[in-house]
Amino acid sequence: MNKQLFVLFNNNKGIFTHILLNVFDLAEKGYEVGVIFESEACKLISEYENKKYEKFEQLKEKKLIAAVCEVCARAMGALESAQRQGLPIDGTLHGHPRLESWIKADFQVMLI
Repeated sequence: MNKQLFVLFNNNKGIFTHILLNVFDLAEKGYEVGVIFESEACKLISEYENKKYEKFEQLKEKKLIAAVCEVCARAMGALESAQRQGLPIDGTLHGHPRLESWIKADFQVMLI
């Protein structure tokens, strides 16, 4: 089975929407897929908590959020929002998610 991990660094809603479309498409086709929120992308977490963006809700419901960067979420003011939403927070690499664990699990990692 193919495995794909998208690591999103920016707060661009257009890019995020395209990532979501591909994540859902791959998941429906049986791929193991996930999204990591890093850097400014963490702002999306708190913004969509309040706006209830349907596709973001689906991402959470389908458990396709692989991780939220602990340090970046804190810096972007989104850590408490991520905690309230029960998102997986990862700070195993000096406060950031350690990509090695996904690479060892044979995920193809795409940095965006």
